[in-house]
Amino acid sequence: MKRVLISIAALLLVAALVLTPGSDLGAQPRRGGVLRMAHIGEPPTLDLHLTTALIVQDIMVHVYEGLFALNSNLEPRPMLVDTWKVSPDRLTYTFTLRRGVRFHHGRELNSEDVLASLTRWSRLATRGRALFAVVQSLTAPDAYTVVLRLKEPYGLVLMDLGFALQGAVIYPKEVIDEAAGGPVRRFIGTGPYRFVEHLPDRHVRLDRFDGYSARAEEGDGFAGRKVAYFDSLYFVPVPDVSVRIAGVTRGEFQFAESAPQDEFPRLQADPNVVPFIPPIPLWLTTVFNKRTGPFTNAKMRQAWLAALDMEAIMRGTFGNARFWRLDPALLPKPHYMWTDVGKERYNQRNVERARQLLAEAGYKGEPIKWMTTMEYQAYGISAQIAKPMLERAGFVFDFQVVDWATLISRRARPELWDALNTAQLTFPDPTLVLVLSPTWPGWYENRDMQAMMTLLQRHTDPKVRMEIWKRAQRLFWEDVPAIKYGDYFVMHLHRRELKGYTGQPGHFFWNVWWEGR
Repeated sequence: MKRVLISIAALLLVAALVLTPGSDLGAQPRRGGVLRMAHIGEPPTLDLHLTTALIVQDIMVHVYEGLFALNSNLEPRPMLVDTWKVSPDRLTYTFTLRRGVRFHHGRELNSEDVLASLTRWSRLATRGRALFAVVQSLTAPDAYTVVLRLKEPYGLVLMDLGFALQGAVIYPKEVIDEAAGGPVRRFIGTGPYRFVEHLPDRHVRLDRFDGYSARAEEGDGFAGRKVAYFDSLYFVPVPDVSVRIAGVTRGEFQFAESAPQDEFPRLQADPNVVPFIPPIPLWLTTVFNKRTGPFTNAKMRQAWLAALDMEAIMRGTFGNARFWRLDPALLPKPHYMWTDVGKERYNQRNVERARQLLAEAGYKGEPIKWMTTMEYQAYGISAQIAKPMLERAGFVFDFQVVDWATLISRRARPELWDALNTAQLTFPDPTLVLVLSPTWPGWYENRDMQAMMTLLQRHTDPKVRMEIWKRAQRLFWEDVPAIKYGDYFVMHLHRRELKGYTGQPGHFFWNVWWEGR
């Protein structure tokens, strides 16, 4: 596993040197000021245990912390843990908590908070359910010790505890008790910023937490020392991308996410702003509801895949070839487990084959509920381009363009949708790929796939894991639980005087400051 992580680190470094504009080496941090970030829309919740919506992570990663966190090379590093040890049989993990870490309401963190939080996370989160399927017990021998005992070896314990998306973050036990199984009503963590207010359709405001207990190690990604230089952070929902971009160029906002890639030449020439391109791609997808409706039939999913011209969809969505590429891999380059197994089924452009599969499926033109959004423009544009290709094959649609928060809310209810457009991150491990999960919306309850995921969780030998993963990716392209259109690189925009921002492995604004203010 160590060799695997080193290879990720080397590839990330090369990619960052190629794609990241400029450097802040030598810039001196300054305390004070306010940062206003223009987001794509309203967050569906602020309860990080409840959702894989990236917008929630972007905001609440400043408020909450977990036992571990991933650094910029996607390696788990201790955060709320001081020391830990693993038994020789790899079945018992003993975590000793840092002392003196305080929640935003003043009380010191203890092991009861960890037990309550991880128990809740194990019930609500995709990764929590996967990890706790092999957990025998979780106990707290004293106020600063937590013991996790497994039924069988599981190679991803620290990765799962450190992964930020729907992360295993720690809430005060009393906040979880108050929630009584529902969403939390108070947003209290241990992070460098504390929650102040959420005014829907206006902003989420976070203020510096003066009682923050920082780690001694140098800050690196979500791990290490975090310094809150800004007095306040405002996360402002701005669904109109043109308003987001104009706001940054005029100085009304200091950061905007998801700028249109065709604006790159103009924004690159603007002396007041910096277009930022994270070096690791996402991939564009349509996810099928496999729990109920027409796509419980694999031939319907295979027909959708057969009808598509991926190159036309990706070019029409992103334009500039710098920002997209065709690739059948579910773990895109530079991932160490990249493989093109299954490529013969990717980008078929075969309308006749699609029609044949629809006939074999017994499809009679019943309207298919297809959800997308324009708040993430790529999701909406790609659907609009793919739709006539699919209609030529015989698909009929109830095409629904909604805001992102509505899509997130509806996707949890299988009776409300048949297909939806979204994106997948480049995950650090294949077991984290959401579209392969039986518990993530889409509900891929395939026994063969889950058996392979279990083997990947148990094995640590890179060669063995690679062979298992090749079989899993081949099954993906045969059974088609989702569509992969291609890889793409997002572009964000920030004011040039914003210093320290790295964007790896996600948005965060600790260790970030204003130059000359």
